[in-house]
Amino acid sequence: MTQAKTYLLVGHVTKDLLPDNQFTTGGTVTYASVVARNLGWRPRIITTAGPDFVPPAYLADLEWCLLPSPETLTFCNLYDAHGHRTQFIGPFSSPMTAADISPVCAEAELVHLCPLAPNMAPDIVNAFSDAVLVSTPQGWLRQWDERGVVSLGDWVGAAEILPKLQASVISIEDVEGNWAIAEAWAARTSILVVTQGEFGCTVITGNERLHVPPRPAQPIDPTGAGDVFAAAFFIRLKETGDLWQAARFANVTASMAIERHGPEGAPDRSEVEFYLEQHQVV
Repeated sequence: MTQAKTYLLVGHVTKDLLPDNQFTTGGTVTYASVVARNLGWRPRIITTAGPDFVPPAYLADLEWCLLPSPETLTFCNLYDAHGHRTQFIGPFSSPMTAADISPVCAEAELVHLCPLAPNMAPDIVNAFSDAVLVSTPQGWLRQWDERGVVSLGDWVGAAEILPKLQASVISIEDVEGNWAIAEAWAARTSILVVTQGEFGCTVITGNERLHVPPRPAQPIDPTGAGDVFAAAFFIRLKETGDLWQAARFANVTASMAIERHGPEGAPDRSEVEFYLEQHQVV
């Protein structure tokens, strides 16, 4: 039997606060790990977390490299009737740098950099000189006010990071609808995908813009949709080398995930492939 390929996630696991003062485990590393496993890959996670952090039961069997931190990065997400999110941040976890990445942990077919705050140093890309690097850079884009309300900030390390990435995924909300920002970043990297929710996504590579239609969905829990999309896109792109196939596969995967609750809602490969067979788009 062929050993599953390793999908390495480097980023912040989070405490996501719930309305009843409870919390759930979140972050790109959480959502994307479920996707990778459901698609037959072997997830490995490098993250910072407080001393009270315990991996959720559904991910307890994964390889976790836990870097010590006084706190676990914490978020509170509030959605209005139109699905628009107001996000609050804090407390924060410790910074992550290239020096924190051991050579043993760094071995993988795909390395997904997924910061959720700017305290992942740009030099992190230097820890994976021989790897295929991909990213969801949303943490590098964040700033916040005195109340902890998150908004778009300047991506200070973009010029250093983007040329070293094979692909990146952002949402149109990450850039507050400003396509000029997305275009400027796309000019510095190989592939940039902009997710657009119910309108699908746009893949930008070189001078080419490829719009890929969505699968209509009835959202129940939209948190993590971009993380699910990104993991599915990166994996399918690695498997096929085809931008259209990867983006269409990712659109369907994310749309199915938001129709269920929590990170465990990501579909398995057979569900996505069955839908694609029944709903071919030319």
